[in-house]
Amino acid sequence: MYVLVFIGILLFIMLFSYLKSPLHIDGFDYDSWRLVLWVPAGALVAFVLNQKLGLGPVLGGSITGFTASCLPRINKQSVYLSRLPEVIYCGAFIGMSTPEVANGFTFVIIAAIITAFFLMFSKNFLYGVGGKLGTLAFLGVVIASFIYQLLNLWSFWY
Repeated sequence: MYVLVFIGILLFIMLFSYLKSPLHIDGFDYDSWRLVLWVPAGALVAFVLNQKLGLGPVLGGSITGFTASCLPRINKQSVYLSRLPEVIYCGAFIGMSTPEVANGFTFVIIAAIITAFFLMFSKNFLYGVGGKLGTLAFLGVVIASFIYQLLNLWSFWY
């Protein structure tokens, strides 16, 4: 119940800041679906490093982010490669989740797909504000957790 109240407050604050602050670019634009497909890749790599190899969330996320930051050096003129570190690092936040929350590959993939959807349509929202990637990953993990709890409740009754 507290989580739903917290999400409601967070959504209200985001809506208020969206309406009252110049934190977006005029017009509607979205990121390419080919770009946001890298969110699950970053999430899975960080998840494996964090939980399966036992490196922990900080090292798992930072190794994933550092590796992603080296990708634009492959072709410095590529706009696509220059955008990959941001997207992969967003996924790394999902992979940094604790084992009590992210308990398997299925959960990580579902949370990453939800986050990729939010990332794709939030290109102009909160433009230039720090914490956007972590906030989007947080929303993806919370919604995936909520879906998992609903499925567990449904399977309990049937």
